[in-house]
Amino acid sequence: MSTSAVEPGTRLAERFRLEDRVSESDGATLWKAIDEILARPVAVLTFAPDFPRVHEVVTAARSASRLTDPRLTQVFDAAEDDGHSYVVSEWVTGESLSDLLAAGPLEPERAAGLVAEAAEALAHAHEAGLYHLCLRPSHLVWTTGNTVKVLGVAVDAAQSGLTTDQPALDDAEGLGRLLYAGLTGHWPGDEEEGGLPAAPMIDG
Repeated sequence: MSTSAVEPGTRLAERFRLEDRVSESDGATLWKAIDEILARPVAVLTFAPDFPRVHEVVTAARSASRLTDPRLTQVFDAAEDDGHSYVVSEWVTGESLSDLLAAGPLEPERAAGLVAEAAEALAHAHEAGLYHLCLRPSHLVWTTGNTVKVLGVAVDAAQSGLTTDQPALDDAEGLGRLLYAGLTGHWPGDEEEGGLPAAPMIDG
């Protein structure tokens, strides 16, 4: 089955039925799907035929599937095959940091608490040799079950082709950016991110 023919209703592994196309980016498509065996929603990532990093993404997903911290997105399945490679993970519902900041900056205790939970979760990933590398407001979610969830560990970096010589430092800096955003409602840097305006610059 060619990925180019993937559409709502397509079934993968005779189990995962694609329902709604959530987003598309650089040859990868995120779907909301149904696990027909367990009767639960899941997130499925599929790839265009010419997507250059399928092997890296699937390998990262298989590594991430071994992570057990409940604050990290659980990966259920990952397959690499001609025409229908995919990654299946839990479907997370809740409010991203961007959503939470729509009404303005968070109380300091709330912002610090969310980021501290994310830091603890990432520490577990680091112990397994896995890193995020591209933390953004959309990756930090306060779920409908009132828990913190960090999305995309290892997988999102592989999808984007990101590498670094100091991955732990990059994640620490990413957590710092999330904390800054939570406290100010702005994203540190020159450009907006996830609906958050760039941090104001002070001349001199």
